[in-house]
Amino acid sequence: MKRSRPQASAKANLSVAFISAFAAKKAKKTPENVPIDVDNPLATATPTTPTPSRTQNPEGDLVGRKAAIAPKHVETEVATETVTQKGEDENEIQYASASDSDYEILISDSEEERPPNLIAKISNVIDLDESVQVSTFAPTGENLLETDSVSLYCFSHGQRLVIKGQYSVRVIKGSISICSAKLTESTEFHNVFAPSTHAIPSIFADGQGKDIPNDRVRNELMEMIPFEFTPVVHGFLQFDVIIAIRSLYTGIENLEKICQNLKNVWTSPDGQHTRSYEVLYRVPQPPPVLVTPEEGWETRLRIISQRIRDSTTGPGVMKSRSEEFRPRILICGPKSAGKSTFARLLTNSLITSAGLAPDEIPNRSTVELVYMELDPGQPEFGPSGVLSLNVIDTPMLGPSLTNTALSNSVKSFHFGYTTPRDAPQDYVRYVDKLMSHYNNDLHRFTDDNACQMELPLIVNTPGWTKGQGVEVLRQMIRITKPSIIVYIGPRLAQPDMDTNFELAEVLRTTSPNASLSELAPIGDSGRKSAKYSAADLRVAQTMAYFHSTGGQTWDFCKPLTAWRPYIVRYSNGGDADVHGIEILGCEKILDQQIAAAINGTVVGISAVSADAALKIRSASTGDSSLPILDTPTIDADADAVNCLGLGIIRAIDQATSTLHILTPISPQTIFDAVSSSNKIILSRGRLPLPIWAAWDGDQSGVARRPWREVPYLSVDEIIGADIRAAVGGQSLRFRRNVMRRSQQVRT
Repeated sequence: MKRSRPQASAKANLSVAFISAFAAKKAKKTPENVPIDVDNPLATATPTTPTPSRTQNPEGDLVGRKAAIAPKHVETEVATETVTQKGEDENEIQYASASDSDYEILISDSEEERPPNLIAKISNVIDLDESVQVSTFAPTGENLLETDSVSLYCFSHGQRLVIKGQYSVRVIKGSISICSAKLTESTEFHNVFAPSTHAIPSIFADGQGKDIPNDRVRNELMEMIPFEFTPVVHGFLQFDVIIAIRSLYTGIENLEKICQNLKNVWTSPDGQHTRSYEVLYRVPQPPPVLVTPEEGWETRLRIISQRIRDSTTGPGVMKSRSEEFRPRILICGPKSAGKSTFARLLTNSLITSAGLAPDEIPNRSTVELVYMELDPGQPEFGPSGVLSLNVIDTPMLGPSLTNTALSNSVKSFHFGYTTPRDAPQDYVRYVDKLMSHYNNDLHRFTDDNACQMELPLIVNTPGWTKGQGVEVLRQMIRITKPSIIVYIGPRLAQPDMDTNFELAEVLRTTSPNASLSELAPIGDSGRKSAKYSAADLRVAQTMAYFHSTGGQTWDFCKPLTAWRPYIVRYSNGGDADVHGIEILGCEKILDQQIAAAINGTVVGISAVSADAALKIRSASTGDSSLPILDTPTIDADADAVNCLGLGIIRAIDQATSTLHILTPISPQTIFDAVSSSNKIILSRGRLPLPIWAAWDGDQSGVARRPWREVPYLSVDEIIGADIRAAVGGQSLRFRRNVMRRSQQVRT
C-alpha cells in the first residue's frame, strides 16, 4: 500500500532569504483592516505586546535583539493591522498574529546592518528565555537551500544539527559524524531513524573529508536542484561540509496508529509537516541528543578502534588467529547503563574507520564485523527472545525497533524469554553454540589460505549483573574469551569493599589476558526517553517486527487482526508444513490442553535439519493430533538449527489439521529452508503478546465482535461508579526468589 505524501509547492522554498530581508524593512504607512496576503504574510499584521528578541553570535547562542513572530501558513484571510514600534536601539520591530500551528522566528535589524542571519523553524511559539538550544547550525540564505525534493545544508567545521524523524542523508563535500559513524563524500544516501522514543542523533560536521575539486562539487549540486537556483550554489563552495537531506517514508511513521501510547514520536503534534523530518534548533524541552556523555566514552571508543585497526591492518594485512590478541570486545553492565548505545557507537566507529578495510577489497569504505546479540529483552538486531550472530557492514543509524529483521543474521536461536533469569542454563548453552559458529565459520582467508583474520566481534550482554546473573556473566566471559571487557555502570568495588565485589572479581579474574575498561553510565543526554519504559519499548519493537514488510519498510495502515494469516498443515503425514511443536519451560502438560496452551501465543519458527535426531510424538487433542517435540531443539547440533523469526498462532483448525499463523517471514525464506531438507519447528516460549497485536482499537470489541465473544482479552467491569478488573485482568507478578532445578546454572 502506497503512502500518500503531502504535496509541496512548485517553487523551491527560499523564504529564508526573502522573508528575512522583508522583515528588516521599515513600514512607511500602516493600513487599517487590511486582510493578510497569503503570499506575503508579513505585509500586514496584528499588534501584539513587544517581546525582546535575540540574534545569534558566532558560537550559535542567542543574545539580545528584537524579534517578530510571523505565521508560515495562513489558511483564511483575516482582518488585521500593523503596528510599528521603536526599541531602545532604534531597531524597528514588526509583530504579527497567527494561529498556533506553525511559526518562524524572524530577527529584525536596522537598515544600516545586513539582513538578519537566523530564522529558526519551530512547531510552536516558545519562550526564548526558557528554551534550550540543541543545534549550533543557524540557517541563513547563504547556507541552506530547500527544494521540493532535497534540502542542502552547508556547515562550518564543528557545527551540529539535530533532526527528529526519518530522513536520508548524503555527504557531498567534507565529512560528518553521526552516531560515531564517519560519513564522507559519496553518492550513497544513508537512512537515519530518529524517533523521540530513543536518544536523537546529531549530525556533527568534522570537516575532514576527501580532497574534491570545486568543479566536481558544483556539478553534483547542480544535478540535485532546479536550474533556476543554480546561482545559489556558487556561494556554497566556501563551506567545509555540504550535505543533502531528503524525506524518507518507510511506513514506520504510522506506528502510533497501532501503538496508541506512542504518539508524536516521529514528528511534533502540530500536524503541519511537509517533510518526514523536523529540524530542531531551539526547543522548550529538548529530547535527548545522542552524544558521548562522558569524555571517557569518546576516549575509549578511539582507543578500541585504533587497537582493532592495528590488529587487522598494517604490514601483515591479515593476522593469524593464533596470536594472543583477538579483536573481541564484550560489553557488560547493569540495566539502562548505556550498553547498547556504546555497542552501536563502537560498531559505527569500527566499520567506518579509514584504513580498517582489508587492502584486497577495492573501493571499500567499510569493514565487516560480527555483532553477537545476547540481550533477549531489547536486542539491537532481531525481535525479542532471539539470540543472534550478525555480520554488519553498514552503519547503524537507527534504534533497535528499526532493526528487527534478521536479514543480517548468520545464525540465530529462539530463546523464548525476555530475560536469561527465566532459563539461565539454556541461555548459557545458546551462547556457547553461537560462539562455536563464530569460531568455525566467521573468518576471512587470504588467496593462498595461509593465514586468516578474525572478523572483529562485539558482544552485547543483558543487564543482569546481580545474584545469579554474575555467574551467568562469568560463563559468557569464559565462552567468548574477549580481549577487551568494557564495563558501564557504577564504579566497581575495590578488594577491601563489599559492594559489587563479586562482580568486580568476575570481571578482573575470569579472563586474565583481557583488558578491563570501566566507564561511567550514560547521562541523561543519551538515555532513552524517560516517558517510555523498557516494557513500552519492547512492545514497540515487537509490533515493528510483525508489521515489517521486508527491509526497512513497514505497514501500519491496518492492525494485525485484519491481516490474512498463513494456513499451514501440522499433520504427521509427509505433506505437513509444520513438523513439530515445542513448548519451553513446561515439564508436563496434558495432551488435551496443548492446543489451548499454544493458541494465541508468540512462537519461534526454526528450520531444523532432517538429520537431527528429534523425537516427535502425536498428542491427541480431541479432533486431531498435534506433533509434539519431546526432544528439545537445544539438544540438536548448533549447525542443525536456525531460527527464521517469530510468528503468532492466530487459530487452530483441528478439523482440517491446520494452523493460522501471522508472521513477517517471507514465503521464499520458508521455501528455501524446506527445500534444503529442513523441518519447520514451532517453539512456544513465554514471550508476551502485545495488546496491540490482538486488538484493533475498537472500544466495543474486536473485528466487529462484541467483547463477550472475544477470546483471550478481558476488559474492566464497571459496576456503578466502581471499576473492577475482570477475572485474570490484573497485572501478573513474578517471584524471583524461587527457582526450579532447570533454572540453576551448573558450573
